[in-house]
Amino acid sequence: MLTRVEITRKIVHLVTLAIPIGYASLPEKTALVIVLLLFLGFLSVDLLRHYHPGMASLFQKYFFGKVLREEEKPTLMGSTFFLFSTLFTLLFFRISIAIARILILLFSPPCAALVGKGIGRVRIFGKTLEGSAAFFLSSLLIVWLYPHLNRFWGSAAALGATLIEILPIQVDDNLTIPLVASAIMFFGGR
Repeated sequence: MLTRVEITRKIVHLVTLAIPIGYASLPEKTALVIVLLLFLGFLSVDLLRHYHPGMASLFQKYFFGKVLREEEKPTLMGSTFFLFSTLFTLLFFRISIAIARILILLFSPPCAALVGKGIGRVRIFGKTLEGSAAFFLSSLLIVWLYPHLNRFWGSAAALGATLIEILPIQVDDNLTIPLVASAIMFFGGR
């Protein structure tokens, strides 16, 4: 069952759809500056909430404190990792790869959560086979519909992202999923 906190997290996830929309509609340098400023802002808040008691209290009361997962409390927020990986892929990969990987990260985890928590029965590493199938199929749909991508390597990236999502890796999936998917599409599609 999805909790109110999880639903709020998924809505916040979808709000970040503004990044690929902004990147497509703004000059490239302007979009990069905006993503850089967002990343630096989130990183600053994240560091301050760890090292400044007053900021920690404000963060908990007024900002994302109520939607943080337990595993995010001692480390950086998933949104900080998301913005870092977004900035990295926008700087170092072709735009079609960068946008596809942003779309995978925006849509596939919520699909996995909805299906996995809604109808998931078969458990794998604390996740569900059904949720992972939803992650894979939504990723596959993105790479097959997004223009200018190699379909074979896009499919391989969808599979790689799904494996990274399901495996019990101790690094935030907002960092691992996009970097793995981007690398597979980039190095495979050469």
